[in-house]
Amino acid sequence: MTTAIYSAPPRENDRDNPVRRILSAGMPAAIWEDFATRFDVDIIEFYGAAEGGLTFNLPGTGPVGSCGKPVPSLEMKIFDEDGRECAPGEAGEIYFRNADGTAPVVKYFKNPQASVEKTAGGWLRMGDIGHVDEEGWLFFHYRKGGGIRCNGDFINTAFVDKALSELDAVADVYVYGVSMEGLAPGEKEIVAAVVANGDNIDIGEVFAACRETLDANSVPGFIQLVEEIPKTASEKPQERFLLDAFSIAGANVHSAGDYPKTGVSS
Repeated sequence: MTTAIYSAPPRENDRDNPVRRILSAGMPAAIWEDFATRFDVDIIEFYGAAEGGLTFNLPGTGPVGSCGKPVPSLEMKIFDEDGRECAPGEAGEIYFRNADGTAPVVKYFKNPQASVEKTAGGWLRMGDIGHVDEEGWLFFHYRKGGGIRCNGDFINTAFVDKALSELDAVADVYVYGVSMEGLAPGEKEIVAAVVANGDNIDIGEVFAACRETLDANSVPGFIQLVEEIPKTASEKPQERFLLDAFSIAGANVHSAGDYPKTGVSS
């Protein structure tokens, strides 16, 4: 939602609005400060889920990009796939339990096995990957199994979103990964689903702007032009519909290979 708002062309009266604070779960760090300044708002970032787990980063307390620290009634840790607690800065799965050492009660409807696995070892397993810094501030990376690894690097899609959303020709954008034949196991191609701001978008210029502002591994391999980004009622992009519609042979999908660095190919 914030990326879509940020994509709108800046106006002189952007700060003239009644909003004072934004409660956000997923404000991209790449646009955090620019967004707050442009619209004159405070950002309260949080992380959590219905079954448990909750952190807050109140304005002026934690670092930009952090989801915060757990509320007093909860304890949080980061564990790797072998169950070892991760050191600060090391990414792993986010776990929570009650401050008294007990695990939250989770019961999946007609699925007792899932209920047991969700709190195995006395911790609520969030299914999300993140890390904490030396001070214990949580930083979210991606949903487990949903990260984009390209050429051995995990891609921070927030920076790709920011580079594209700042273009006048782009009204909305969502970046995701697509597995393709010929890639190394676990690798994905970066796809940017773009809603054009008008009918005269120049794809060559879009790729050129990405190459100018992003590192080489973060430049999308494909631009997928769509009429709108499919979203839930709460404005969360629905990636599966974009995946279903994606086709290399499709007229709305443009490959970076067709637009070399020296200009648009003929």
